[in-house]
Amino acid sequence: MTGGQEDRRKGRQEDKRTRGREDERYALLPSSLPPFFPSSPPPPGAVHIWYARLDPPDSAVAQCEQTLSADEWARLRRFHFARDARRYAVRRGVLRHLLGDYLAIPPAEVAFVYGPQQKPALAAPLAETGLHFNLSDSGEMAVYAFAAGQAIGVDIEEHRDYPDARQLAQRFFSPVEAEWLYAQPEPQTSLAFLRCWACKEAVVKALGDGLMAPLQEFTVAHWQSPPRLLWPAAAATEWSVHLLNPPANYSAALTTTRPITTIREQSFLFATLPNP
Repeated sequence: MTGGQEDRRKGRQEDKRTRGREDERYALLPSSLPPFFPSSPPPPGAVHIWYARLDPPDSAVAQCEQTLSADEWARLRRFHFARDARRYAVRRGVLRHLLGDYLAIPPAEVAFVYGPQQKPALAAPLAETGLHFNLSDSGEMAVYAFAAGQAIGVDIEEHRDYPDARQLAQRFFSPVEAEWLYAQPEPQTSLAFLRCWACKEAVVKALGDGLMAPLQEFTVAHWQSPPRLLWPAAAATEWSVHLLNPPANYSAALTTTRPITTIREQSFLFATLPNP
């Protein structure tokens, strides 16, 4: 074996070890709960939350791409940057794999309908199962929420600095929320703003298409125990807001339109994707 051949062989071995470590890194994100798998839709009163990274190994991206529909491929090709296209493919591919497992059908057979704001929902006859879902992404992380028989909304926000957080609160928060934000210590203002913003976005997403309430007209008192959703101009409802426990450097929130008793949070296992 020549010196050049030996160097190439060592290089291939090193590449293989590197890919192995990469697959290992993305196989499972830290979670405080034992793993669970979507063998059936959540029962009434329960919500399943899944977290998935949007920068998995190329093999996982390819598996996600294989599940996409023609219209999803058309949208993917319209992205100008490869990173955005990859994130979209993984985001939709993971959604299809989760729904496919819940509904016991191949991921590619999951069919969607879209509202006026392009919010996806299950198409008939899959909609007859009563399974509702919502998703959100920020940075390299996506969150998915699943529930039976009720509208839900979920949002995730990557932590970053907002020097103008208080000014933004005056524009988009209710007076009660803005007052709470102003009371927070200066070093915690950005994090407090993102936590409140995630709660409000979750409410708007649960409202659905055509029912967009101005952000200043409701209060998400997430600092109370338990957190409360206040509608000053409307009668009391069964709606509730829940702060979630996403991976480090993210804040996330869930809104439900009916009372719930159980929230289960888990990370998506890219290692469970079928082999090419």
